[in-house]
Amino acid sequence: MENGTMRRSGRVLLIVLTVLVVLAGAGAAVVLRLDTRAKEQHAMLERAISARETWLSDTRVRLTENGAELGSYTLDDLGLVESARSYITVGLTQLDLLPQEEFEALGLRERISWSLRGRGSAQNVTLDAASLDTAKPEADANRVERTAPQDARVSFEDGKFTLQAETGGNTLRDGAVHDAIAQALTGVVDMGQEPQTIEAELTDIDCYEMPEITEENTAFDMQESFEEALDGFSLTVNFEKAAPQLSFEQPTQTISQEQAQALVTLNADGTVMVDEAGVRALADGWAAIYDIPNTKYQFKSEVDGYVPIQFLDVSYKVDCDALTKQIVERLRTLDAGEVVPEIVCCRNGEPFDIKDTYIEVDITNQKVTFYKDGERIVFTDVVTGLPNGHQTITGLYYTYYKATDIWLDGPDYHVFVKYWVSMTDLYGLHDASWRSNFGGDYYLYAGSHGCVNTPEEAMAWIWNLIEDGTPVIMHGVNKWYEPANGNPRETKDPIRGTTSETKVEPGTRVLSEDNSRIELQPDDVVPFEMPKDANADDAENTAANPKPVS
Repeated sequence: MENGTMRRSGRVLLIVLTVLVVLAGAGAAVVLRLDTRAKEQHAMLERAISARETWLSDTRVRLTENGAELGSYTLDDLGLVESARSYITVGLTQLDLLPQEEFEALGLRERISWSLRGRGSAQNVTLDAASLDTAKPEADANRVERTAPQDARVSFEDGKFTLQAETGGNTLRDGAVHDAIAQALTGVVDMGQEPQTIEAELTDIDCYEMPEITEENTAFDMQESFEEALDGFSLTVNFEKAAPQLSFEQPTQTISQEQAQALVTLNADGTVMVDEAGVRALADGWAAIYDIPNTKYQFKSEVDGYVPIQFLDVSYKVDCDALTKQIVERLRTLDAGEVVPEIVCCRNGEPFDIKDTYIEVDITNQKVTFYKDGERIVFTDVVTGLPNGHQTITGLYYTYYKATDIWLDGPDYHVFVKYWVSMTDLYGLHDASWRSNFGGDYYLYAGSHGCVNTPEEAMAWIWNLIEDGTPVIMHGVNKWYEPANGNPRETKDPIRGTTSETKVEPGTRVLSEDNSRIELQPDDVVPFEMPKDANADDAENTAANPKPVS
């Protein structure tokens, strides 16, 4: 019996041990499963967090205007990432946020405990417009050319007042970019999906500035606008600018605001009407002040400025028709400022003007100036006629003939010139190869027989560009000797600095302090050789058959 009992006890023990081994194995399997699940759960949490971080970094906002892209921006560009990231990690512990590698390095008990005690989860992300920074998209939006809206207004164009309706523009109102993006972000939630592009269209909101004054909210008074336009009106009529060569006691006249109000009225259709007869009366009154009859022509000399030309009797008259027209147009358009009238120079009852192509022979200063179409081509020293009866004549002449390589013949000269331009039958402009000096007082000692001796280079320019009919104005006085109403003649003595009226014969000049007056000998012609390139065989004018000129 005893042996049987022992055998039964051994079987029981064996069974118990077997059960214990089985239970131990089952427990180990459970632990293993718990650990595996913990690792998987943590890995899933890490992936969820990473997915949301990727969404935050790669999602973009695309700003458009009427479908045209203005710019594309990350959430970081817009200042949204930090606030959005706080949604992801809310409620998460340090263990939740451990990298997977570090989590798996924890102890088994710690991992299973993390899994069993309750863990955090990655939260969906909401974009908070309160932290929105739109500096970049606003800068991009403002690079577009924009037009401001215009209020309804009374417009004055071409002498007529009209009501212009308000017009819109494309100028963005303050905060428009912010509002458009904020609206586009409304309802956008990250649930761990793929990054996306959020469309923000400006015209989905009221993005543009609007006119403040419209036809509907404002009443317009044309008469009031008319009176406002006349307020402070002043129109200056500048006679000095019209004729700077003339001297006026009153250089300007003014149409004041009061005068303008008396001359203009507003029609019912908004048109400004001008009293033309009243304007003409003003112009006629000014003409009585500024017209200058029977005076000397004021010529703008190259050296001395405006000088009176004694041999040109003219009248200066205000062109009242033109002035009236100018003022009427200014009043009709309420255009204040300045009017420059036209003052016409008349000679023998006809308009007279040297215009902008001419030759000036300035005897006083021994200069020749040639203007062509308003451009100064030549300004040079010359030698004019010797004051012994050969003085260069003064007057207004017109060129009518020019020639090259000709002989000039006279009582005591026989010379060759390359360039000749006729002003009269006897006088002209020509080069003078026998001279080495031009200008100054040289003409007093070795002047010409009346022609204008000109340096060859200058004469070449004149000859090549001059046309028949070009005005030649020869003016000025000879030093020391100048006729004054025939006889007696006025003689100016530069040595003694005195002026006396005496009867003197032509040909008197001052030579020295010791001998102030002697009879001048005939003009000496310096011998010369004909230039090699000169054509002395011209059939019309040769050494044997020279042209008789002075």
